[in-house]
This record gives sequence, C-alpha cells and structure tokens, in this order.
Amino acid sequence: MGKEEAEYYKKEGNKLFAEHRYEDAIKEYSTAIIKDPEERIYYTNRALCYSKLEDYDKVINDTRKAIELDNTTVKAYYLLGQALIEKKQHTEALNKLKIAYELAIQQRVKYVHDILQALLTARKKKWDDQEAARLERESSLLQYVKGLVEAERQRQLEAAGDDAEKIDEVNYLTDEQEAKIQKVFEQSKENLMRREIPDAYLDRISFDVMHDPVFTPDGFTYERQCLLDHFARNGNVDPITGRPCTEKDLIPNRSLKEAIEDFLKENGWAADY
Repeated sequence: MGKEEAEYYKKEGNKLFAEHRYEDAIKEYSTAIIKDPEERIYYTNRALCYSKLEDYDKVINDTRKAIELDNTTVKAYYLLGQALIEKKQHTEALNKLKIAYELAIQQRVKYVHDILQALLTARKKKWDDQEAARLERESSLLQYVKGLVEAERQRQLEAAGDDAEKIDEVNYLTDEQEAKIQKVFEQSKENLMRREIPDAYLDRISFDVMHDPVFTPDGFTYERQCLLDHFARNGNVDPITGRPCTEKDLIPNRSLKEAIEDFLKENGWAADY
C-alpha cells in the first residue's frame, strides 16, 4: 500500500512540476518519500525542483541519497554535478559529471549532450580556479622581485651619500634592471594572460587534448584510442548519438590535428590540462 500511495504523490508532484509550481511539487515528492523512502526517483525529482529554485544544498543532499540507493542513476549524478558547480566545488563536480557521462553513454540516455556540456563547464571552471591561483602567484613573484631590487636601490643610495653622479648611476642602473624584469614577465604569455584551450581540441570521452582526432559518420570528433576503448566497453556506437559506428568508419581529422599540434608547440602547458 505504501508504494502505491507513494506513486500517487509522485504523479501529483509531476503535474505540479509541469506547471512550474516547484514548491508545491516538493511537498508531494516529500510525501512520496515518507511513504516509500527507498525509491530513489522521488529524491531526484525533488532535487530537480530544488535546482529550479536554486537551493543547491538541498539538491546535493537529495542526489547523494538517491546515489546511495542506486549508484547507476544518471540523473542524480548529473544534478549533483550541476549543484556542485554552483557551490564552486569544481573538482568533485567534475568527478560526478564524469560518472554521469559514462553511465549516460552506457544507458544511452537522450540528454547525454547536456551532460557533456555540464562536464566541460566544470572542467573549465576548475581550470579557471587553477589559473586564478597561478596568476596571483605570478603577480606576487613579480612584486617580490621588484621589492628586492628597490631595497637594493635604497641601500646603494644610502651608500652614495651626497654624490650626485653616483646617485644618478644607481637610479639609472636600477631602473634598467626593473625594466628588464618587467619585460621578462610580459614576454611570457603564460605569465601575462589567462590560458585557455579551445573546446574543439578536447576529446569528448576523456576530455583531454586530442593527439589523433577522428570523425565518426555523425560528424563528432574523438581521440581515436578513446573511441576504440569505448567500442570495446559499450559496443560499436557513437558515444553521443548512439548510432552504429565501427573502427572502419572513422576518418582522420587531419586539419584539426595540425591545428592542435601548432597550438601545443606554442602552449606546452596545455599537455597538463
């Protein structure tokens, strides 16, 4: 009886959700949970409502419970990953969305492309966090080095006393030294600007920079070995579309490969992305 009652409240919640009455829908899903606390779909449905209301802490709580009940539920990992992005917990968000993506490919869910976009967002935000920290370190280093040079200037000026010629020489040489230091920092693109990798250069399975990109008949590009590994695990289908695809159907994406190689030559740091 409990399960039948729970299903009734779930259906009522679904109707309210369709009408964008999220708070009312939450009440129905909560009642369903009371009637049957072991059914994970009630938690994911309620989590989706909380997501619409931007109550991400509750999204996280409900999706973690759903995963505890069923660790193969794509929807729970997907919603959890999105909520973690909003909470700026980008490393865990990336991990959860990778699981969602792998499960989505295996189960051939229709919204796999949405999960892919969320995953790329999480990875970019994690990279942005790392970049912000790196830029702060570079800026601090520049200021530290300049501080040492200025301290040395003051020491030499004190030693020069009232010798105008010596004072001019100290200032000239110090200014020249500081200009050289500034130039070294500015000439390095890695120290001057935020580093980014074009999405087109990333494999849609591993999310690493591609080295041997290939087309599938549906027009998507992947790293060859990652795609072959996917075939071995999940059968001969395109990971995104789920349509038939075999190794003999793959076409090398030579223009993209050349573009990636040129990019890596100028941006060696990208190998660690």
